[in-house]
Amino acid sequence: MSNSETLNLASLKMVQDELVATIEQSAVGLEQFANDRNNGELLQNCIDGIKQIRGTLSLIQLKGVDLLAEELVEHITEITLGEETKTNRKLELLTSAFFILPRYLEYCTQTSRSMAMLLIPHINELRQARKAPLVPESHFYQYEPPTGVARPASAAPLNEDLMALVRRLRHMYQTGLLKVLQGVQVKPSLGMMCRAMDRLDAASGTAPFGNLWWVASAAFTAISDKDMQLTKGRKLLFSALDREIKRLQMEGKQSLARQPDKNLLKDLLYIVALSRATDDKVRAVATAYDIKPVRYTDAELAREMEFLKGPSANTLNSMAAVLSDELRSTKNILERAAQGGAELLSETPELVDTLKKVADILSVVGLVAPSTSLKQEIEKIAHWQKTKKPVSPDELLGVADTLLYVESTISGLGKVNLSDEKLAQINALSRDDAMAHSQIAEAERLVIEEAESGLAMVKRALSSFIESNYDKAHIHNIVGTLDSVRGGMFVLGLSRAAKVLAKCIEFIEVSLLRNEQMAAVQHMLETFADAIISLEYYLDSIKIDKNADTSVLEIAEESLEALGYRV
Repeated sequence: MSNSETLNLASLKMVQDELVATIEQSAVGLEQFANDRNNGELLQNCIDGIKQIRGTLSLIQLKGVDLLAEELVEHITEITLGEETKTNRKLELLTSAFFILPRYLEYCTQTSRSMAMLLIPHINELRQARKAPLVPESHFYQYEPPTGVARPASAAPLNEDLMALVRRLRHMYQTGLLKVLQGVQVKPSLGMMCRAMDRLDAASGTAPFGNLWWVASAAFTAISDKDMQLTKGRKLLFSALDREIKRLQMEGKQSLARQPDKNLLKDLLYIVALSRATDDKVRAVATAYDIKPVRYTDAELAREMEFLKGPSANTLNSMAAVLSDELRSTKNILERAAQGGAELLSETPELVDTLKKVADILSVVGLVAPSTSLKQEIEKIAHWQKTKKPVSPDELLGVADTLLYVESTISGLGKVNLSDEKLAQINALSRDDAMAHSQIAEAERLVIEEAESGLAMVKRALSSFIESNYDKAHIHNIVGTLDSVRGGMFVLGLSRAAKVLAKCIEFIEVSLLRNEQMAAVQHMLETFADAIISLEYYLDSIKIDKNADTSVLEIAEESLEALGYRV
């Protein structure tokens, strides 16, 4: 990564030692005041120290740090003497800032670069605590979006009441937004939000405000394609877009004549610039707005932020992958022992250590039952290795069964949060139940994957139908495909989805295959595509939890009702 900002390294090195000493001295004074809340002299010494830090930082003109120091001054001057509940939180934030400040200065001298945007989360923590407006993510991005940018015209005319469409699209957007805010099903949720933006863009025609929807769609695409972070600032940005949809809903078509808010546009365009995504839509937006490039990616930014706060913990996915690898190697050893003789167990002393490591990890994360079962098998294997007595195939099979049970338990760890309730459910499962659940889950997974493939085929067929100027030969097989998907939903006991698919089939049969008037087909297919996307989103959610919320199907139901096919 190239130097991201101009840095007067010589000036920083001249004052760094003295500056860090002042920061440490102020931190000690703050700790003393925390233990003696009525000591006004200690508080004043802290205030004087922070003001000295601010003055020194302003001299070296280190971008970002001066703003953080300004917030420290604002923050500490609001602290009053005496025991107050609010003071505890203020002191925590100040302590955190005292940790970050020297770390950031060290970072600048070690890397010979300044990256002010790394400090934005810490600045905003202080601003939020004193109820001040948050600093946007693009605050240090030296770029102003131009006005009057032309965007590609929509190919399909609007043949639906605008307000009814906006209401439905806001519902679609909010459905995706809720999941994004919860951190659940992020990719498909972003896809749904992107779809809502695309439809709003098309509905806006040539109106200036439509540019906001166009740019937002590109930003969502970039975030999804590049697995960009979903920071608090970005989630607030997504919520701001929802308020803009609400405003359109309240004020009507005339509100589309105004120019989009420049700050919103800048934040979205900054995301596009960070992504370096190669998607056609993203590149079109970047070209149209002549976006100023940034010298770092979102992934690099995240890595540098982690450097400031220390190493991050391994995710459950990583843990599950490691455990699975360890179990796989163990099963291979047992398989060879069953085929070539149990004496092979004595030739692999590392086997017990490997299994102990797996058992310990399971215990640490709260999976007590499988950990206990595994420890019992470890004792058996250790005894076999020690005595070197013959081991029967049945005994080896018993160990293999336990490993299968443990593997079944951890197979879905990457898909669940290990809440106390979830841990209790997992630990309560018997060995047979755990393996049976795993086998049933595998069968259900195959059904869902077939359904996803079916919907993907339907989308391809509809695209070919449009590109061929509505040649019905391309859609003759759609009914059979959708019926297979409907059958899969019925087998899984997902009746609401099955009913939606039945109406999708009816739409294809009546409005497409039997209809000889193709004038309004483009608009109808756009609305029908909303229903298919809703179904895809639902399938993605039930891959994680078969009992997932079905409210997303409301979008499909509303879309079909708009086409005249009420579910």
